[in-house]
Amino acid sequence: MGVSLLLITHDNVGSSLLDTATNMMAVSPLSCKNLAVTKSMDIEQGYTQAHQLCSQFNKDDDILIITDMYGSTPSNIAAKLVEHNRSQQLCIITGINLPMLVKIMNYAHLGLSELAEKACSGARDSIFIVEQTDHCHK
Repeated sequence: MGVSLLLITHDNVGSSLLDTATNMMAVSPLSCKNLAVTKSMDIEQGYTQAHQLCSQFNKDDDILIITDMYGSTPSNIAAKLVEHNRSQQLCIITGINLPMLVKIMNYAHLGLSELAEKACSGARDSIFIVEQTDHCHK
């Protein structure tokens, strides 16, 4: 039993980040799927597609779901997946960024809750004000 990764993001945000992280790592150490949510997609359509993607994962795997923005359509699709799930452990994290994905790939051997914590720490710990100027205050 392991963890699979499902990205649910607006348009190509998820696929771009996933491609970049995979290229950095040379290979993805876990099974990954991506759902690109378009502005014409409603929650029901997105849920159906996300459910189909989840059914392609190993049935024994837990699923880490990453979305780009809490409260948005991708986040609501993810919530519906969790609400209707009966067989697998699912965890949703919002606020995807590249360091988060790299951290997930570096710690792919961890269980779902430990991996979720690593993902969040990777995201938080990568945010800096590099140089503070007068423009930052306006």
